[in-house]
Amino acid sequence: MNKLTIVISFILISQLSFGLNDDKKTIKEIFNKIVLAYGSPKSAPQLIFSEKTISTPAIYFASPNARIVVDPNFFEICKSIQGYERDAMAIVLSHELAHYYNDHTFCSDFAFAIRNDETDLSSKLKQLSKSEKIALETEADLNGLFYATSAGYNPFSIYRELLNKIYSNYNLNEEVEGYPSKSERITIHSKAQEKIAQLYIVFQQGINGGVSGNYDMAIEKFNILNRHFPSRENYNNIGVYYTYKALSIYPISRVTYQNPERFSYPLQVEKESRLVLKARTRSNDSETQETIKEALLNAQKAFEKSIALDPIYYNSYINLACVYDLLDNPEGALGKIKELPKELQNQKRSKKIKAIAYYHMDLNEKAEELWEEVGL
Repeated sequence: MNKLTIVISFILISQLSFGLNDDKKTIKEIFNKIVLAYGSPKSAPQLIFSEKTISTPAIYFASPNARIVVDPNFFEICKSIQGYERDAMAIVLSHELAHYYNDHTFCSDFAFAIRNDETDLSSKLKQLSKSEKIALETEADLNGLFYATSAGYNPFSIYRELLNKIYSNYNLNEEVEGYPSKSERITIHSKAQEKIAQLYIVFQQGINGGVSGNYDMAIEKFNILNRHFPSRENYNNIGVYYTYKALSIYPISRVTYQNPERFSYPLQVEKESRLVLKARTRSNDSETQETIKEALLNAQKAFEKSIALDPIYYNSYINLACVYDLLDNPEGALGKIKELPKELQNQKRSKKIKAIAYYHMDLNEKAEELWEEVGL
């Protein structure tokens, strides 16, 4: 082999290596975004890139340690769907993550690529009835597609094309005895898409209920969503609407009329920039006070749950600070804002709730200084 051949070979190997590393980096990025969308307190499973070809694009193993193994050929299959490479990767990764987060201890891989080998996993999978396998895969598809969408991907437009490529590239039979067929899998996808469309209507009903001041309905709608897909955003919105419910009946003596905008709490519903507070009514009877306190405590629990699902979901930190102040704990409000990164502490919403908290601590000069900084 001459020197030129060696140099050319080295360049080609290097290019292939860099390309593969870029693919892995992309997969990790998508994987982490979907894990974040799931918002589960469970630690993410290990992501492993197989060094040798396996019989399916990706597969989840529950034991001895939770892991998702990705086939190297999977990269090329996804890249063949030009313009939708990341969406294709998200479909498979989110599906496997759904098996993990739904505790499917014995589940099949994405394309039902169970061969005739007698491994422990294969044997246990074959013991499941077809209806049980369809139930597991339906749940994984539904959750997988929902959370892939929540993570910012578009899984629906290319699902069938991706499935065709998987069956073709991995030489899978469209009919496998005891398993859902390819056509049944497409039906599962269609039902998942229909279900998600229905839940999106529920989401809109919740948002509309909040905008119209029907906070009980808004809370109900987001609780329905949480029964299907619990998420940090849903809990955040529930917390906001409980807070607005309390504010709608909060004693009017709590605020000053010299500049009411200064005392409008910077709460924020996910997917909405701001909700307008309704006029507050005067009421101080004990029953009303109990209703206010109950709503605020429910809001606190919802925001804390949102943060527990994702400790870097900072929207709920600011919302929770508002609730602390409304519960006559302005020190707690300031403490929650101090948990934010420095750049977020300097944003308008953060400064506004800090100003309100300082005012309720009788630190008027600090409050005035912050209000001036945000133009109030």
